[in-house]
Amino acid sequence: MPNELELCSVAAIVGALIGGGVSFAITHKIDGAALAHEQKAHADDIARINATAAQQLATALEHQQAAEGAVYTLQQQYDNEVAQHAKDSLDYRAKLLAGTERVRVHVSGCSIGAASGKSAAAAPGADGSTSYGFLSPETAANVAGLADEADANTAKLRALQQYVTELQNNGFISNGK
Repeated sequence: MPNELELCSVAAIVGALIGGGVSFAITHKIDGAALAHEQKAHADDIARINATAAQQLATALEHQQAAEGAVYTLQQQYDNEVAQHAKDSLDYRAKLLAGTERVRVHVSGCSIGAASGKSAAAAPGADGSTSYGFLSPETAANVAGLADEADANTAKLRALQQYVTELQNNGFISNGK
């Protein structure tokens, strides 16, 4: 039969175990609640970050679409102007070749020779040194063709400048400042 000291020792050990178990359960419960709170805060942070990122992406896409629309509009305008200019130029060159349009030039210090047979009429000035003549249809058409090439290159440069300006204004490229 166990004596009183042994029973007290066993009771103390059992009490300590029960107290430890209760303490562990309470600590576990508190730690579990803290963990759940931290997990919820983390999930809220992730949701907020995702929402912000989605909004920023939507804004960036809107800006890109607006810039693409502006570029498309400029491209359409440029294409229309180039097509109209090409048509006008071809019409004018055809009129020059047909002789319905003529190019008058100022001729100074030279005689327009009748020997060539191709020279157009010249109107001498009062002193006989200044006159005007008309270019032959072929020459006039060729001169107009050269002018068209220069105009086309100028138009390309202007279109490129507008394109770069639009990209700079919309923040897609730096303006070098």
